[in-house]
Amino acid sequence: MKMLRILLFSLIVGLASSCDSFLSEKPSKNLVVPSELDDFQALLDAKLRGLNTSPATGLLGSDDIYLGPGAINRLQPHQVSTYFWAEEFYIPGEYDPNWSTIYQKIFYANVALDGLAEYSPSSQTEASRKAELTASAKFYRALGHFEILTHFAPQYSPDQGDQLGIPLRTTSDVNIKTTRATLEESYQQIIRDLDEALRDLPQIATVPTRPSQWSVHALLSRVYMTRQEYSLANEHSSQALSIKDELMDYNELNDGLPYSFEIFNPEVIFYSELITNRYATNRETYINPDLVELYEEGDLRVPLFFRTARVDTLYNMRGHYTGDFYPFGGLATDELWLDYAESSVRLGDVENAKNAINTLRQHRISSVEFQPFDGTDAELVEHILLERRKELVFRGVRWLDLKRLNTDPALAITLVRKFNAEQAELPPNDPRYAIPIPPDEMDFNPMEQNPR
Repeated sequence: MKMLRILLFSLIVGLASSCDSFLSEKPSKNLVVPSELDDFQALLDAKLRGLNTSPATGLLGSDDIYLGPGAINRLQPHQVSTYFWAEEFYIPGEYDPNWSTIYQKIFYANVALDGLAEYSPSSQTEASRKAELTASAKFYRALGHFEILTHFAPQYSPDQGDQLGIPLRTTSDVNIKTTRATLEESYQQIIRDLDEALRDLPQIATVPTRPSQWSVHALLSRVYMTRQEYSLANEHSSQALSIKDELMDYNELNDGLPYSFEIFNPEVIFYSELITNRYATNRETYINPDLVELYEEGDLRVPLFFRTARVDTLYNMRGHYTGDFYPFGGLATDELWLDYAESSVRLGDVENAKNAINTLRQHRISSVEFQPFDGTDAELVEHILLERRKELVFRGVRWLDLKRLNTDPALAITLVRKFNAEQAELPPNDPRYAIPIPPDEMDFNPMEQNPR
């Protein structure tokens, strides 16, 4: 598309941001290796190290978002490519924080794991704390690998598990070269880390920036939903909800506040923010108008999630579970209720599926307007997916759902973007759903690239 190529070129001018290959270099040359348990906890608690940061590629590439010209002009080159699903994705040597920041998370988790493996506890109390810190680091490593896998690799299919996955980093030694594992090997590493983490974490963390059994079950539910292994997704969503299943009643919330939700609200299981640039606060970053049309009369998500933009008929997002303008990228109970509802109906458990989706809706629809779902069993999957579409807005989850649902011809959709007189399209199951590995990584650590 000629106009988009011109736009991309204009953004290249003046771009000075670059970095060395993340898999080849330590994030900090003067890194002080932890030696005490408090040091390991501090390492895993530091937000600036990206342990509570998640990729925004899925949000920018999804049909949740619509950008006006002012927002598009403030994007970095790889963000323009993400938004328009460009085949020529990066400029030479370009740095992509959606890759490097997440591998930074994995690196620091490995620093903790390598150090803890050498640590000799002096008491049973220290031994228990060491085990919990080890479990926490495995959660972060699994989360990072899963985030990379769902953005930089194709959708999982059980008969195509030998497709290219991602580079798996299980050591902090940057001198060890990494190649791409298969898709199945990548998932099994993630699942293994989470299964091992489950044993030694508390049920609920003291603060939601730390892992817990609750967050492990929630992440495993998301992992198995992505793999379309609905029996295991049902098991883990159920176990997570048995620990805590609280939903906020939107009937009781104030829709007149600048931001509708508090940080660490009762639904937040694990806190993370999406990596965003200036477009997150740009007045021309809008909710997709087609998405807004899906909400029914009396749906309280509309006034709590959205604010009227300066352009008539368009809306900005304000209802992030971060409590401010940063999009939420963590785990929350509303997603669990949706996982449980969808996995239940796909397993033939219609009654529990109806109860779950009606429970969520009762907390989202005006008490005056609420009516429980009473459609046919055949309509229930469609109804649950519609609620999922309306609930998990601007969290990046839609990208995972698009990849998963596109494997079903009855649910597959083609995404469309219009820019001036031109149009970009992303058909179902297109190779462009796997983001290319950044060129700075390929320069220093050559590996097979994702096709476009």
